[in-house]
Amino acid sequence: MRKMKYELPKGVTLEIIDDDAHRKDRQDSAFYTWYDSNNVAYLTYEDREYSITCVGEMRIHYKNQVIRYCDDLVNAGIKNDKDLAKIDEEGGEWINNSWFEVYDEVNNAYTGEVYHTVQDAIESVANWIVKEEVNA
Repeated sequence: MRKMKYELPKGVTLEIIDDDAHRKDRQDSAFYTWYDSNNVAYLTYEDREYSITCVGEMRIHYKNQVIRYCDDLVNAGIKNDKDLAKIDEEGGEWINNSWFEVYDEVNNAYTGEVYHTVQDAIESVANWIVKEEVNA
């Protein structure tokens, strides 16, 4: 397994909450979908703090199974993003999928930003958190 390295602007601190976010091969939100919302990471810059949260329901019909949570994926033999891409190829059907949202911990509100991979969420937020501070 290759470890994920995130590119962050100077001064931004990243705290990984869900260990799968360290994995380069598990970037899709499907691997962070649990029974309710799941905080994946926190980003801080000066007095700002944002959390990356996996939200939404996942439902996949695959090989006579209904997959709703990440542990169901692993039990079905889907262990990484590459395996996940094979679901459609092997006759599976995505009914619902989860996603990542950004929560502003200071203002106690979701920002409306939506992402589908951990890397995109973390690096995008890390870049605009700095720009937002500069423009404030």
